Amino acid sequence: MFKTHLLRASLMVVAATIFSVSAFAQSYPDRPVKLTLPFPPGGSADSVARDLAEKLRADGGGSFVVENRPGAGGNLATGHVVKSANDGYTLLVGVTGATVINPELYPNLGYQPATDLAPISMLAQAPVVVVASPESRIASLQQLVSRAKAEPGKISFATNGKGTSHHLAGELFKIRAEISMVNIPYSGTPGALQDIAAGRVEIGFLDLTAAMPLISAGRIVALATTGAERSAALPNVPTVAESGFPGYEAMTWIALFAPKGMNPQNVNKLSKMVNAALADREFKKNAASKGMDAVGSSPEALQRYVNEESQKWRSVIRQAGIKLD
Repeated sequence: MFKTHLLRASLMVVAATIFSVSAFAQSYPDRPVKLTLPFPPGGSADSVARDLAEKLRADGGGSFVVENRPGAGGNLATGHVVKSANDGYTLLVGVTGATVINPELYPNLGYQPATDLAPISMLAQAPVVVVASPESRIASLQQLVSRAKAEPGKISFATNGKGTSHHLAGELFKIRAEISMVNIPYSGTPGALQDIAAGRVEIGFLDLTAAMPLISAGRIVALATTGAERSAALPNVPTVAESGFPGYEAMTWIALFAPKGMNPQNVNKLSKMVNAALADREFKKNAASKGMDAVGSSPEALQRYVNEESQKWRSVIRQAGIKLD
């Protein structure tokens, strides 16, 4: 009899626990969720994050607000989220550089994004665009390679900073093409674009969204994009792979993460909500207008992708001998 009562009591506790966990998952989120972004307001990542927050609110998913925490190459925002409570109310809008590149460049971060963050979903991806000054008279990637091989180390390429995803896209190209070029790191994209348009720098590996107006105006020439497929924003511009370097791919991306240990049910619930928002036709159209492809993923697929990206860029950094001063 005692065993029977004990069994019944145990089953009741288990049932109550399951109900409690289920109810907790159903109620999430019941207060504002912060989407922490490692950039100041403005720019494509900020725009996508704000569009997502608005869409989630409109779909009845709860209150989502964007919190901008720029600084330290994205490490400030990433570190803040890693150290935050894992209750799902402080999330990270993670980017390529801070998530998979910086851990190799900053040995004393105190955390590893690949293991200290819980993946939720990919949000958007965009290729880097390889551009040239009209004064350079370089009209294709093959012409660039020919010039670089004829004059090793004499061609410079502008990027938005040393150790950024755009810089590494250029270094990866140098490795694949077996050429020597010198990186000129700018403190952001606008200055780099201005100098290329003015003919002061011949080549750039730069942000597609920021470069599009100058490309459309004919002030700079788009040689190639770095995705596996042509960009919908520049359908007439070939990829690097199409231009004679099969297998080359270098994407910039934005993804959503939580501190490690977030309730798995809430992770899955949020991932489904986000993927539904990203699938919306208007959302995709808005992202495309900024040169980005709105694309979601499962948490598991995002974790695999982050692991692959970490390994890929670690190899490039070491082969290129990149070290931050």
